[in-house]
Amino acid sequence: MSINVKSVTCPSCGARVKYDDRNKTTVCEFCGAVLDMTEEYGEKKDRERDDIQDMQIKHIMDNMNGGDDAVKTRRKPAVVCLTIVCILILGCISLGVVGGIMKKNSERSKNEAQETVKEINPFDKLTIKFDGISGAGRARLYDANVNAVSSIEKTTGDMEKLSNGDTITVKYGKDTVTQKNTKYVLTETEKKYTVAGLNEYVTDITAVGEEDLEALKKNAIQKAVTECDDSDFAYIKDSFKVYAVYTLVKKDYSKQMSVFVVSFDYNENDEKKTGYFMAKYSNAEHLATGEYKINFSTDVYSFMRETYLYGFNVMSAHSTWDAVYTDVYLNNKAEWDICEKLM
Repeated sequence: MSINVKSVTCPSCGARVKYDDRNKTTVCEFCGAVLDMTEEYGEKKDRERDDIQDMQIKHIMDNMNGGDDAVKTRRKPAVVCLTIVCILILGCISLGVVGGIMKKNSERSKNEAQETVKEINPFDKLTIKFDGISGAGRARLYDANVNAVSSIEKTTGDMEKLSNGDTITVKYGKDTVTQKNTKYVLTETEKKYTVAGLNEYVTDITAVGEEDLEALKKNAIQKAVTECDDSDFAYIKDSFKVYAVYTLVKKDYSKQMSVFVVSFDYNENDEKKTGYFMAKYSNAEHLATGEYKINFSTDVYSFMRETYLYGFNVMSAHSTWDAVYTDVYLNNKAEWDICEKLM
């Protein structure tokens, strides 16, 4: 006798189930559902189709919350897989949403930064001026930047006792500062400046132009002649000459002197002797413009040849060269830098 095997669709999970039409019931090997085969399955199928979804949910819940152990064992892998798939799908959706939010926030922050950040080179409006005499010069900073930038603490090198050629480094303490919701970013925070333009004391009077030197020599001789201008000394007028020149500069650069030593020959008791006068000029300066000037007492004379005849501080006489050397050099070498030039 042959067996008549048929197949139907499981109303619980939708799988194809084979069954022997001699049996009244059969069990779905996929989900464990019990199928009643006493009725014509085709008619029952239409009636149960609407309940399939509810039955699927019920069996899943039965599988999770209890029921036959053998059935639960078969259902567990499917439930776990389904759960993992759901978690992965939800995770991908969440990552996409979070990533989109982060991207938007990043773009928003970037746009806001571009709108508010202002790049400034503070040195464009920072000027430095030098004044005084080389060796005792001073530097002054003038910051014309906006308040937020000019208020940043600045550090500098020495600003006093400067000489031409020295360098000063100016540093801004911070590279950014915020004021009134506006952010300033400094494109440069450090810069070096070279000291220039300071007047310089004349440290060697013979270094001035030849015409100026000759005019000063003539002036010094005339002053010496004037001191001896009476009948007793008339015979020595033609013997006056510049014998030596000293330049003295205070070691703290507070003063300068140029001393022209004028010698002359004379007779005393039928003995030929040599005397010395000194014409002292104060604060001879070489200007940054290339010109010279001399300060006589409170008056300032440009180094113009027609004014030399009026320019001396003190005329003093010495009977010997040793007396001159002591007066000019030995008595001053502790406080002055001295240059001697014999003519």
